[in-house]
Amino acid sequence: MLSVATAECFTHGKIGILLHKMAMGYEDVKEHPYYPLFHGRIYILASMFLPRREVIRDILGVELPPVDYPYRYAKVYSEEKDLQVAYLMARGLKDKLRCNIAIGTTAGVGRGGICILTDRDKYLFTTDVYGNVLTGENLLERSENGVSK
Repeated sequence: MLSVATAECFTHGKIGILLHKMAMGYEDVKEHPYYPLFHGRIYILASMFLPRREVIRDILGVELPPVDYPYRYAKVYSEEKDLQVAYLMARGLKDKLRCNIAIGTTAGVGRGGICILTDRDKYLFTTDVYGNVLTGENLLERSENGVSK
């Protein structure tokens, strides 16, 4: 079995929860198209919602770049930096937990960043939805698109 860990921001831990539910055979996800792929083949080591730079540093041991936009308590980056930060979050998970698959997500202004880091490959991509945490534009739609990707 493959071990999986997630460090999520704009997807609010929903990827880790969905994967856990599929791995464990929860009734409400049995119709999900990827259920047969994940059921009984993965297990979740950790699923975390991490919106703050300092907490990511303390838990994952990675130093994130300075934010592009000051905003309340959460880190807010441009799309380009979101891709970098998603990778750093996934890398921190792999280094700390030694999992087979690490997923990092973060989104500020733009389409966000998602990184899936395996033992052999790195997949780095954005959502299909532009969102802006500063104005509240398309946040739910971007989050849902990120989880579905």
